Amino acid sequence: MSDTARAQKAHKPQLSAYQRWEMASFDPVTVDNSAAEQAALEAHLRRVQEDAHAQGLAQGHVAGQAMGYQTGYEQGLAKGFEDGRKEALAEAARLADLADAFKTALQAADAVVAESLTALALDIAQQVVQQHIALDPTALLAVAREVIAAEPALAGAPHLTVNPADLPVVEAYLQEELQAAGWSVRTDPAIERGGCRAQAATGEIDATNVTRWERVAAALGRTQPW
Repeated sequence: MSDTARAQKAHKPQLSAYQRWEMASFDPVTVDNSAAEQAALEAHLRRVQEDAHAQGLAQGHVAGQAMGYQTGYEQGLAKGFEDGRKEALAEAARLADLADAFKTALQAADAVVAESLTALALDIAQQVVQQHIALDPTALLAVAREVIAAEPALAGAPHLTVNPADLPVVEAYLQEELQAAGWSVRTDPAIERGGCRAQAATGEIDATNVTRWERVAAALGRTQPW
Protein backbone atom coordinates (compact mmCIF):
# COMPACT_ATOMS: atom_id res chain seq x y z
CA MET A 1 0.00 0.00 0.00
CA SER A 2 1.30 3.47 -0.86
CA ASP A 3 1.69 6.25 1.61
CA THR A 4 -1.10 8.19 -0.09
CA ALA A 5 -3.56 5.30 0.25
CA ARG A 6 -2.64 4.78 3.85
CA ALA A 7 -3.21 8.48 4.51
CA GLN A 8 -6.67 8.38 2.88
CA LYS A 9 -7.65 5.27 4.83
CA ALA A 10 -6.44 6.89 8.02
CA HIS A 11 -8.54 9.95 7.44
CA LYS A 12 -11.75 8.07 6.28
CA PRO A 13 -14.49 8.37 8.91
CA GLN A 14 -15.52 5.21 10.70
CA LEU A 15 -19.27 4.31 10.36
CA SER A 16 -21.37 2.18 12.60
CA ALA A 17 -23.10 -0.99 11.42
CA TYR A 18 -26.53 0.71 11.35
CA GLN A 19 -25.18 3.58 9.31
CA ARG A 20 -23.69 1.21 6.84
CA TRP A 21 -27.01 -0.74 6.47
CA GLU A 22 -29.10 2.37 6.20
CA MET A 23 -27.10 3.92 3.50
CA ALA A 24 -26.63 0.74 1.58
CA SER A 25 -30.37 0.09 1.54
CA PHE A 26 -30.96 3.15 -0.68
CA ASP A 27 -28.31 2.37 -3.20
CA PRO A 28 -29.65 1.53 -6.74
CA VAL A 29 -29.95 -2.18 -7.46
CA THR A 30 -29.24 -3.39 -10.96
CA VAL A 31 -31.86 -5.99 -12.24
CA ASP A 32 -31.56 -8.08 -15.38
CA ASN A 33 -34.81 -7.26 -17.32
CA SER A 34 -34.05 -9.23 -20.51
CA ALA A 35 -36.11 -12.31 -19.50
CA ALA A 36 -39.17 -10.27 -18.43
CA GLU A 37 -39.14 -8.24 -21.63
CA GLN A 38 -38.89 -11.43 -23.68
CA ALA A 39 -41.86 -12.94 -21.86
CA ALA A 40 -43.93 -9.78 -22.32
CA LEU A 41 -43.07 -9.69 -26.02
CA GLU A 42 -44.06 -13.30 -26.46
CA ALA A 43 -47.36 -12.68 -24.66
CA HIS A 44 -48.06 -9.67 -26.88
CA LEU A 45 -47.30 -11.67 -29.99
CA ARG A 46 -49.62 -14.42 -28.83
CA ARG A 47 -52.41 -11.89 -28.31
CA VAL A 48 -51.83 -10.39 -31.74
CA GLN A 49 -51.85 -13.87 -33.27
CA GLU A 50 -55.04 -14.82 -31.43
CA ASP A 51 -56.73 -11.56 -32.44
CA ALA A 52 -55.73 -12.10 -36.07
CA HIS A 53 -57.01 -15.67 -35.93
CA ALA A 54 -60.30 -14.58 -34.41
CA GLN A 55 -60.66 -11.79 -36.95
CA GLY A 56 -59.91 -14.23 -39.76
CA LEU A 57 -62.55 -16.64 -38.47
CA ALA A 58 -65.08 -13.82 -38.26
CA GLN A 59 -64.34 -12.63 -41.78
CA GLY A 60 -64.45 -16.19 -43.06
CA HIS A 61 -67.80 -16.72 -41.38
CA VAL A 62 -69.21 -13.54 -42.92
CA ALA A 63 -67.78 -14.45 -46.33
CA GLY A 64 -69.18 -17.95 -45.99
CA GLN A 65 -72.60 -16.57 -45.13
CA ALA A 66 -72.44 -14.21 -48.09
CA MET A 67 -71.42 -16.99 -50.45
CA GLY A 68 -74.08 -19.24 -49.02
CA TYR A 69 -76.69 -16.52 -49.42
CA GLN A 70 -75.60 -15.83 -53.01
CA THR A 71 -75.67 -19.52 -53.87
CA GLY A 72 -79.03 -19.96 -52.19
CA TYR A 73 -80.36 -16.88 -53.96
CA GLU A 74 -79.19 -18.10 -57.35
CA GLN A 75 -80.59 -21.57 -56.74
CA GLY A 76 -83.88 -20.15 -55.51
CA LEU A 77 -84.03 -17.80 -58.49
CA ALA A 78 -83.36 -20.63 -60.93
CA LYS A 79 -85.97 -22.85 -59.26
CA GLY A 80 -88.50 -20.03 -59.21
CA PHE A 81 -87.87 -19.32 -62.89
CA GLU A 82 -88.25 -23.00 -63.77
CA ASP A 83 -91.43 -23.30 -61.71
CA GLY A 84 -92.79 -20.16 -63.34
CA ARG A 85 -91.92 -21.46 -66.81
CA LYS A 86 -93.68 -24.76 -66.13
CA GLU A 87 -96.72 -22.98 -64.75
CA ALA A 88 -96.82 -20.65 -67.76
CA LEU A 89 -96.63 -23.61 -70.15
CA ALA A 90 -99.40 -25.39 -68.27
CA GLU A 91 -101.54 -22.26 -68.35
CA ALA A 92 -100.88 -21.84 -72.07
CA ALA A 93 -101.93 -25.44 -72.64
CA ARG A 94 -105.14 -24.86 -70.69
CA LEU A 95 -105.86 -21.71 -72.69
CA ALA A 96 -105.19 -23.61 -75.93
CA ASP A 97 -107.64 -26.31 -74.85
CA LEU A 98 -110.23 -23.67 -74.01
CA ALA A 99 -109.65 -21.98 -77.36
CA ASP A 100 -110.07 -25.29 -79.20
CA ALA A 101 -113.23 -26.05 -77.25
CA PHE A 102 -114.58 -22.58 -77.95
CA LYS A 103 -113.69 -22.90 -81.63
CA THR A 104 -115.45 -26.24 -81.85
CA ALA A 105 -118.50 -24.86 -80.07
CA LEU A 106 -118.48 -21.81 -82.31
CA GLN A 107 -118.23 -23.96 -85.42
CA ALA A 108 -121.11 -26.09 -84.18
CA ALA A 109 -123.12 -22.96 -83.44
CA ASP A 110 -122.23 -21.55 -86.85
CA ALA A 111 -123.34 -24.79 -88.47
CA VAL A 112 -126.67 -24.68 -86.64
CA VAL A 113 -127.16 -21.01 -87.46
CA ALA A 114 -126.17 -21.57 -91.09
CA GLU A 115 -128.55 -24.49 -91.36
CA SER A 116 -131.36 -22.48 -89.86
CA LEU A 117 -130.65 -19.49 -92.09
CA THR A 118 -130.49 -21.69 -95.18
CA ALA A 119 -133.79 -23.32 -94.35
CA LEU A 120 -135.36 -19.92 -93.69
CA ALA A 121 -133.96 -18.48 -96.92
CA LEU A 122 -135.32 -21.40 -98.92
CA ASP A 123 -138.74 -21.08 -97.34
CA ILE A 124 -138.86 -17.38 -98.10
CA ALA A 125 -137.57 -17.86 -101.65
CA GLN A 126 -140.10 -20.59 -102.31
CA GLN A 127 -142.98 -18.40 -101.17
CA VAL A 128 -141.74 -15.46 -103.23
CA VAL A 129 -141.37 -17.56 -106.38
CA GLN A 130 -144.78 -19.16 -105.96
CA GLN A 131 -146.44 -15.79 -105.42
CA HIS A 132 -144.60 -14.32 -108.40
CA ILE A 133 -145.77 -17.16 -110.65
CA ALA A 134 -149.34 -16.89 -109.40
CA LEU A 135 -149.52 -13.10 -109.75
CA ASP A 136 -147.47 -12.56 -112.92
CA PRO A 137 -148.70 -14.40 -116.01
CA THR A 138 -145.52 -13.49 -117.87
CA ALA A 139 -143.25 -15.28 -115.34
CA LEU A 140 -142.84 -18.14 -117.84
CA LEU A 141 -141.26 -15.92 -120.51
CA ALA A 142 -137.78 -15.68 -118.96
CA VAL A 143 -137.64 -19.44 -118.36
CA ALA A 144 -138.82 -20.28 -121.89
CA ARG A 145 -136.24 -17.95 -123.49
CA GLU A 146 -133.42 -19.61 -121.51
CA VAL A 147 -134.55 -23.04 -122.74
CA ILE A 148 -134.72 -21.94 -126.37
CA ALA A 149 -131.23 -20.32 -126.16
CA ALA A 150 -129.62 -23.22 -124.24
CA GLU A 151 -126.39 -24.68 -125.57
CA PRO A 152 -126.01 -27.09 -127.14
CA ALA A 153 -129.16 -26.27 -129.01
CA LEU A 154 -131.81 -28.98 -129.36
CA ALA A 155 -132.24 -30.30 -132.85
CA GLY A 156 -134.72 -32.63 -134.53
CA ALA A 157 -138.21 -31.11 -134.35
CA PRO A 158 -137.83 -29.33 -130.99
CA HIS A 159 -141.00 -28.32 -129.20
CA LEU A 160 -141.87 -26.45 -126.03
CA THR A 161 -144.50 -27.91 -123.67
CA VAL A 162 -146.29 -25.56 -121.24
CA ASN A 163 -149.36 -25.47 -119.03
CA PRO A 164 -152.53 -24.76 -121.03
CA ALA A 165 -153.06 -21.56 -119.01
CA ASP A 166 -149.66 -20.26 -120.19
CA LEU A 167 -150.30 -20.91 -123.92
CA PRO A 168 -151.83 -17.47 -124.61
CA VAL A 169 -148.82 -15.78 -123.07
CA VAL A 170 -146.39 -17.88 -125.15
CA GLU A 171 -148.30 -17.16 -128.37
CA ALA A 172 -148.43 -13.45 -127.58
CA TYR A 173 -144.78 -12.95 -126.67
CA LEU A 174 -142.76 -15.90 -128.04
CA GLN A 175 -144.50 -17.03 -131.21
CA GLU A 176 -142.18 -15.25 -133.61
CA GLU A 177 -139.02 -16.37 -131.74
CA LEU A 178 -140.19 -20.00 -131.69
CA GLN A 179 -141.02 -20.02 -135.37
CA ALA A 180 -137.69 -18.40 -136.27
CA ALA A 181 -135.83 -21.13 -134.34
CA GLY A 182 -138.00 -23.90 -135.77
CA TRP A 183 -139.81 -24.66 -132.55
CA SER A 184 -143.45 -25.68 -131.98
CA VAL A 185 -145.62 -25.36 -128.87
CA ARG A 186 -147.56 -28.03 -127.00
CA THR A 187 -149.55 -28.08 -123.77
CA ASP A 188 -149.62 -30.45 -120.79
CA PRO A 189 -151.77 -29.82 -117.67
CA ALA A 190 -149.25 -31.84 -115.58
CA ILE A 191 -146.79 -29.00 -116.01
CA GLU A 192 -147.37 -26.27 -113.43
CA ARG A 193 -147.83 -22.70 -114.57
CA GLY A 194 -144.58 -20.79 -114.79
CA GLY A 195 -142.60 -23.85 -115.89
CA CYS A 196 -142.00 -25.70 -119.15
CA ARG A 197 -140.23 -28.63 -120.77
CA ALA A 198 -138.35 -28.71 -124.07
CA GLN A 199 -137.97 -31.90 -126.08
CA ALA A 200 -136.31 -32.86 -129.37
CA ALA A 201 -134.67 -35.74 -131.13
CA THR A 202 -131.30 -34.82 -129.57
CA GLY A 203 -132.45 -34.45 -125.97
CA GLU A 204 -134.68 -32.86 -123.39
CA ILE A 205 -134.52 -29.86 -121.02
CA ASP A 206 -136.66 -29.96 -117.88
CA ALA A 207 -137.47 -26.44 -116.72
CA THR A 208 -140.52 -27.20 -114.64
CA ASN A 209 -140.95 -25.45 -111.30
CA VAL A 210 -140.33 -28.65 -109.31
CA THR A 211 -137.07 -29.49 -111.11
CA ARG A 212 -135.71 -25.97 -111.01
CA TRP A 213 -136.46 -25.68 -107.29
CA GLU A 214 -134.77 -28.99 -106.51
CA ARG A 215 -131.64 -27.73 -108.25
CA VAL A 216 -131.61 -24.55 -106.18
CA ALA A 217 -132.02 -26.50 -102.91
CA ALA A 218 -129.31 -28.99 -103.93
CA ALA A 219 -126.92 -26.11 -104.65
CA LEU A 220 -127.40 -25.04 -101.03
CA GLY A 221 -126.84 -28.57 -99.77
CA ARG A 222 -130.45 -29.24 -98.90
CA THR A 223 -133.30 -31.38 -100.11
CA GLN A 224 -136.53 -29.44 -99.91
CA PRO A 225 -139.64 -30.27 -101.96
CA TRP A 226 -141.38 -27.67 -104.07
